[in-house]
Amino acid sequence: MKQGKCWAVVALCICLLLAVTAAGCISQPAEETEITVFAAASLTGALTELGEEFEKANPGIHVVYNFAGSQTLKTQILEGADCDLYISANSKQFDPIAEAGLIEDKKILLQNKLGIAVVKGNPLGIKNLGDLAGSGVELAVGDESVPFGQYTRDIISNYQDDGHAGYVDAFMGNVVTQVDAVDKVKSYLTLGEADASIVYVSDISKADKESLDILEIPDQYNVIADYPYGILRNTENKKAVETFEVFVTGPAGSALLLDYGFSPISA
Repeated sequence: MKQGKCWAVVALCICLLLAVTAAGCISQPAEETEITVFAAASLTGALTELGEEFEKANPGIHVVYNFAGSQTLKTQILEGADCDLYISANSKQFDPIAEAGLIEDKKILLQNKLGIAVVKGNPLGIKNLGDLAGSGVELAVGDESVPFGQYTRDIISNYQDDGHAGYVDAFMGNVVTQVDAVDKVKSYLTLGEADASIVYVSDISKADKESLDILEIPDQYNVIADYPYGILRNTENKKAVETFEVFVTGPAGSALLLDYGFSPISA
């Protein structure tokens, strides 16, 4: 009888121990995985919103962004910065990382076009590329070291080659500042320190349209910018990064990118 009581006590203790252990397991919060995404500055608005939607759908994964000019991101990665996924605004700033063996696969996320950004209401009546070389027009443009600055130079060269001799010199003669990020261009425009610029169409967000207008550049002069991306080989969060990739390239991500003026490859 005493032996039976002892076994009963032992069994009760085991049950209590299991219950406490189970309760402890349930109360422990799930471990959060953090992924670091290096992305071209022109993606700031779209990816910030997309990241918020992604985290709602995947509460165990937190996305940390590093937005900057692609040339800056390239240098940081080559110098050993902690990065899980890299999205560049052009191949020139992406390929050196792939050639160094740091990227698994090069893929194209989306495409982008450029347009002419002017102050809301377009007080100077700028209609086309030709008007940007007119007397009294002050321009803020991208530095040639950044993708949108290089694309600007490609566009004005294309325009000059189409029978507009002297255009490039006239255009550059109207440049009052050269910057390394589109946000700086927008500041010059909204503060009245410049009249126009050539930027990515996607750079003029819904909020920006309260103070800026965007004019189309004909395809014969325009540049179609590919945005390559890739997962870093040394990532320790590959599964989480791949989950993010699927979301960005899937229906929800593509719809949001389209809304921001991009042309997703998967769309």
